Amino acid sequence: MFNLSRLLSPKTEQLAALDLGSNSFHLIIADWQDGELKIRDKVKEMVRLGWGLQDDGSLDAAAWNRAQACLERFGERLREFKPGSVRVVGTKTLRSIIDSEAFLQAAAQRLGHPVEVISGEEEARLIYLGVAHYQAPTNGPRLVVDIGGGSTELALGEGMELKLKESLDMGCVAITKLFFKNGRVSKSRLQKANVYCSQQLFPAVDDYLEHGWKECLGASGTIKAVAKVCAENQFCDADIQLAGLEAILNCYLEAGECNLPLKGLSEERQPVFLGGVVVLHAIFQALNIDTMHAAESALREGLLYELKGRLEHTDIRPSSVQRLAERYHVDSQLSERVDSTCQLLLKQVAESWDLDELETSKLLTWASQLFLVGLDVAHNDYHKHGAYIVENVDLAGFSRIEQQHLAALVLAHRKRFPNKQFPLDNSFLLKVCLMLRLAVIFNRGKRRQALPEIQFRAAEQQMSLLLEQQWLQNNPLTRADLENEQQYLSQIDYNLDIIEL
Repeated sequence: MFNLSRLLSPKTEQLAALDLGSNSFHLIIADWQDGELKIRDKVKEMVRLGWGLQDDGSLDAAAWNRAQACLERFGERLREFKPGSVRVVGTKTLRSIIDSEAFLQAAAQRLGHPVEVISGEEEARLIYLGVAHYQAPTNGPRLVVDIGGGSTELALGEGMELKLKESLDMGCVAITKLFFKNGRVSKSRLQKANVYCSQQLFPAVDDYLEHGWKECLGASGTIKAVAKVCAENQFCDADIQLAGLEAILNCYLEAGECNLPLKGLSEERQPVFLGGVVVLHAIFQALNIDTMHAAESALREGLLYELKGRLEHTDIRPSSVQRLAERYHVDSQLSERVDSTCQLLLKQVAESWDLDELETSKLLTWASQLFLVGLDVAHNDYHKHGAYIVENVDLAGFSRIEQQHLAALVLAHRKRFPNKQFPLDNSFLLKVCLMLRLAVIFNRGKRRQALPEIQFRAAEQQMSLLLEQQWLQNNPLTRADLENEQQYLSQIDYNLDIIEL
C-alpha cells in the first residue's frame, strides 16, 4: 500500500528514527515533550551493507543476513511504537541494489514499520537539517560534509535555509572496495583513489566555492573517528586540518596495509577507515578547507526533526510540490478545480472504499498540482513527460517510492491505462488514480465550466456516477470522455456506470 507518513495527535510523546546506512545502522529514540525533542537512546551497529553489494547490483547473503538480524534486534524496541511515530530510511546501498523491494519488505516485517529509500539529495537535506537543529549557528553560511559508507553528501546553507546540496558516489566502504580490497596500500593506489574522488567532486566544486562559507562541519562516524585519531596522535588540534589527514595517510603508506590499528580508532571501523580518510582528504583539497569541526548530529537527528515537523503540520512536502508546479508553469486555477473535484469524489467514497481520508486527500492534492507539469515540455504525450519529471526531479521531503507513486498518477491520469508502468496491485493508489482521472475529465480544458451535482458511489471494483441528464446533453464532449473512460476502466476490471437523473 502507498504509505505517506501519517499525522498523529500532538499527544504522541515517543519518536524514533532509523538510518540504514551503507556502513552502519543508526537508531535514535527521543521523547517529544513541551514542543522539544529530548534524546533518550542511541544505538549503532556496524552492518557494512555496502560491502555486500555485488557488481550486478545484488546483495550477497552474508550482508543480507547481517542486516536483517540487526533489524530484528531493533524491531524489539520499535514494534511498541505507534504507527507514524517511527521513520526508517535507506541510503546509498539500498538505492543501488536491484532486489531492494524484497529487502524492504523483509525489513518492514522485522521492524513493524515501513522503510523508505531516499535520494542522495534528500539525504543531504536531512543531514543539514539535523546539524542545523543541534549545532548553534555562527554568523554566515556553513558547509556540512557527511561521509557515509557508499556516498558523501555536501550541504551548504545559512541558519535553517539550505542553498546547495549534493550527493557524490564515494564513501568509506565504496573507496575501500574499489582501491584497497586486498588490504594493501601503496602510493599509486592512494593516488588513484584521490583522482577518483577528485573526479566525483569536480562538478560541484565551483558552486560551493562561489557561495563560500564561514564554518565547516563534518557529520558522520568517519569524520568523528578522524577527529579522534588526529587528537590522540597529536596530528592536529581538536578540529580536523589538512596536515592531520596527511599524517594519517602517511601512517598507512608506511605500514603498507589497510587494516591498520591506530591510536583512537575503534577495531570495528578499522577495515574501512582509510577509505573515509581518502575521501575527506580529497574534499579538503578540492574545496580549500582549512579546518573542519566534527558535529555530533547527522541524518538520524534530521529525520527526527522532519518527523516532528510532520506531526506539527509543518510538512515540507506541500511546499516542494508547489515549487515544482510553479517551476513548470502549471495552470494553478485548473489544478485547484481538479483538486476540488477530487475532494468531492473522495468524501463520497472514502468509507465504502476504506480510504484514510486525510492521507488520500493530501495525495490527491499533490497529484492535482503536478499532473500538468509535462505541458511545459510538449503537448503531445505530456503525461509521459510529466511522469518522468516527477519521478526524477529533486522533490524535498519525499522518499523514492513516494515520488514513483506520484509519477505513476501523473502518467495514468489520461488515455489508456498504462498497465505495465502502473502498480495495479496497489489498490489504494489505483483508487486514487481513478478519482483523479474522473476529476480531470470533469475539468477538461482551461475554460471554467459549471459542474453538475456529482454523485459518486463505489464498492470494490464497481463505480457509479449519477449525473443530471440535461447537463450531459449540454456537454457532449464530457459525455464522450466518460464513455471512453468506461472502456479504459473495463480493461483493468473496473466497471463505471453512468446513471442519468
